Amino acid sequence: MRISNASWPALHNLRVHGGGVVVYPPGATFGPRRLPEYLFLWMIEGGATAHFDSRLLEAPAGTILLAQPGMTDRYEWAERTRTVHAYFHFCADAPRAPWPPPSQWPLAQLAPADDVLRPLFRYALAALTQPEPLRSTLLTPCAELMVRAFVAGALGLVAEPGADLPRPVEKTLDFIREAARRDPAPQIALADLARSAHVSAEHLCRLFRRSLNVGPLECLRLARLERAASLVGRSNLTFKEIAETTGFANPFHFSTAFKTVYGIAPREYRLAMSEGRPVRANPLIRNLQLAGPATGERTEMTGRT
Repeated sequence: MRISNASWPALHNLRVHGGGVVVYPPGATFGPRRLPEYLFLWMIEGGATAHFDSRLLEAPAGTILLAQPGMTDRYEWAERTRTVHAYFHFCADAPRAPWPPPSQWPLAQLAPADDVLRPLFRYALAALTQPEPLRSTLLTPCAELMVRAFVAGALGLVAEPGADLPRPVEKTLDFIREAARRDPAPQIALADLARSAHVSAEHLCRLFRRSLNVGPLECLRLARLERAASLVGRSNLTFKEIAETTGFANPFHFSTAFKTVYGIAPREYRLAMSEGRPVRANPLIRNLQLAGPATGERTEMTGRT
């Protein structure tokens, strides 16, 4: 059920605690445990059967779960494939009317293709790496918006300004998004991009330059670099492994391309992320939301899973 949350008052004393991304092998289990606070959990890959007290929930990839303080949770992860999930814990005072009582809140939502929760989840995980007070300044409104959207069922993302892009550009961006998420990244030529948009390569280049001031192959490269940056900052993979995974010819080519976009070499970027220092954003990807979560990574931030 979707309900309006416009008149709901702010959640008082909302504080976000630890979070991260965890990879479980096939058939693993976790719990039971009694939760002292709220838990947001996003199934990125694989899935689970989740037990919240006496409630049993099937949670395939794309499911967002919200467990409440005092619940006992237990998970049986997918038997035939690994499971990757992101999470963070938070606490808040009991919500006041006209918020619905927590006993009426949903426990799970299956995110649609254009949902708002998964982009906000990625934002929250990145904000967790920042030092205080910036960390709380970024996380508190993000977490509250996620709770409002989840409880109200208002998950759809309003169309980006890029929604008025020419149709061939939109189709190519969809193709690039999918290609950037594949592991390992496939080799893609301009002709492949043009074929995905059903136009000539020359026409596609003109449309991209006119709409985005960047060519389609450069857009693909930036999408791969965004995924690479996620792996550099949030995994223990070597730079050679990251280069191979994201479709770069060799570590030297990868490092050169990475430094051109992010201003520092991958090694420096990884150190900056581990120390909570700010890093330069990819100039195009964040606006177009070309890169999805980099699955298969292991993230250790703070707190519990």
